[in-house]
Amino acid sequence: MSRLDDGRGAGRTTGGLPTVAPLAPATHAAVPTPRAPVASERGVTDAMRPPAPPSRRARRERAGAVQGLPRRRPGRRLLAVGAAALVAVLAWVGWVALDALRARDALVAAAGGVDRLRAQVLDGDLEGASTTLASLQADASTARDRTHGPHWSLAGALPGTGPTARAVQTVSEVVDALATTALPALMDAAALVDPAAMAPVDGRVDLAPLVAARPGVVAADGAVQDALAAVRGVDADAVVGPVAVQLTRLDDQLTGVATATAAAARAVELLPPMLGVDGPRDYLLLVQNNAELRATGGIPGSVVLLRAEAGALEVVDQRSGGSLGDLAAPVLPLTAAEQALFGTDLAADMRDVTFTPDFPRSGEIARAIWQQQVGGDVDGVLSVDPGALAHVLGATGPVALADGSTLTAENAVRLLLNTVYLDIEDPADQDVFFADTAATVFDALVSGGASASATLDALAVSAREGRLMLWSAHPAEQALLAGTPLSGELRGVREGVPVVGLYFNDAIPAKMGYYLRSDVTTVPTDCTADGAPTFTVTVDLTSTAPADAASLPPYVTGTEDGFPRGDLQTNVLAYAPEGGRVETVRVNGGAAAVFAQTHDGLGVVGQTIQLKPGGTVQIAYDVVGGAGQTGSPVIRTTPLTASSVTAGPGADCS
Repeated sequence: MSRLDDGRGAGRTTGGLPTVAPLAPATHAAVPTPRAPVASERGVTDAMRPPAPPSRRARRERAGAVQGLPRRRPGRRLLAVGAAALVAVLAWVGWVALDALRARDALVAAAGGVDRLRAQVLDGDLEGASTTLASLQADASTARDRTHGPHWSLAGALPGTGPTARAVQTVSEVVDALATTALPALMDAAALVDPAAMAPVDGRVDLAPLVAARPGVVAADGAVQDALAAVRGVDADAVVGPVAVQLTRLDDQLTGVATATAAAARAVELLPPMLGVDGPRDYLLLVQNNAELRATGGIPGSVVLLRAEAGALEVVDQRSGGSLGDLAAPVLPLTAAEQALFGTDLAADMRDVTFTPDFPRSGEIARAIWQQQVGGDVDGVLSVDPGALAHVLGATGPVALADGSTLTAENAVRLLLNTVYLDIEDPADQDVFFADTAATVFDALVSGGASASATLDALAVSAREGRLMLWSAHPAEQALLAGTPLSGELRGVREGVPVVGLYFNDAIPAKMGYYLRSDVTTVPTDCTADGAPTFTVTVDLTSTAPADAASLPPYVTGTEDGFPRGDLQTNVLAYAPEGGRVETVRVNGGAAAVFAQTHDGLGVVGQTIQLKPGGTVQIAYDVVGGAGQTGSPVIRTTPLTASSVTAGPGADCS
């Protein structure tokens, strides 16, 4: 008695037992039956015998089979369940992997579309850009769809795959959001604001496109900033290597985009009101003279009153800095630190308002001096120097001056900071020359003859070099300017990076600052116990004055009694990063005495150096940054006629 295939085989029998044909009923009289031979006599085997009556156990098994309750082994059941689960897991993994590959391809295509879109917008090909944007949006949508669904939700919930799956989803969401919100808004703005159309025409800038573009540009900037925050919210250390690499790349790309959109948003918010779209605005323009050094450049040798109304700019008044000096008392209260570092002339002489490296403070003081000495209020203060004028002349081209000379990008700095003093001895005649030069360059700038993009590039370079600064008397506008290169504000940290300030204020009235060269290098050293970076800042100062500098005109060398003609004397101020300090100072390798002070929360040390023609001096500062600050130190310094900054890598204190 046996079962066949446990009820699964082709030869299964009812009840699990062989079928036996029923005996036919008897239809005739019984016939005596002869004795049957034994099996050994007939060769009959046991398998051919009729079955014996079933045992009690067999009847129980058969009854169970008839009721459909076959018994199975537990091990085989578990094996079947495990096999099914494995198939399901493999299918899930394959599903996620296939979607990930398709999403990767879509993201790569979208990245290429962004590059094409940027180039097309810059080239003014808005029709081609529109086609590229549509393709980019389709790729971004595909990437998002391929990285979302129940299988991705499960992947994101698991401990092992969760961080990486969520990171991939974040990337696709960010790219899709940019493609559907930020980029279309920027496209609309590009269609409204043609850079070529921003060039002044007859002294006037058309502000209508800027006003129309403002909502879209501001919204686009918000979307980009949100995207950057989302990417930075992903823990790159918790995801697999290839995804971490892509996160870093996306962070870098978005940082560049975010910087550009933030600048554009500020521009569309600031330019219309500052250029008089809501009514006339008055501004002071300080033309700094770097031949006599001040912390933000040089003395304001010329002061110009500008008026902006409905996009038009005009010169209303112009005066020499000397005509607004030698006041009996400061026009604004000074802090103890300001008096100790700069003296009371900071707020009592227009030529000294740039002693402080904090340009917003210079703007406040210049405004107060103008109000007291001339009368009338101003809405803000701008500052430029001959280096900035040279950049602008690179865009406008040479201009002819009233004396018959030509001012170019190549000769502007030398002519305005040195040659004029060698050729024109009378200070009054010098003032006339400077007034003519400022008016001529201004006319060239607003006439509209220069390329708008070239002019904007010139102004941007000037701002980065600290040669173009702007302060607004309107708090909301000043809040937008804060943190930008235009602001010229005193600060000791920039986005977590330590900032060191190195500034020069000439100690005697002369024009020898033209001959000062500065070369700055930084080298990381170590980290403090609380995670603050330490580094050494080395400043090499050189006088490039000719050997016979003593024979230069007195207006150039200065006329201080007892001071050697041809020597250069300046006060050097070194500002520590926010939360940091300057620990030691060495001059030419030896210990040096310094004057220490705290200015607006930043530690500062100062000393006076004197150089003979051709002389050099090296000052080394051992600096401690603020806790948690990282990256190569930023050096903010007085813009000179000749200088260099080489910043080494920041100390890794993580």
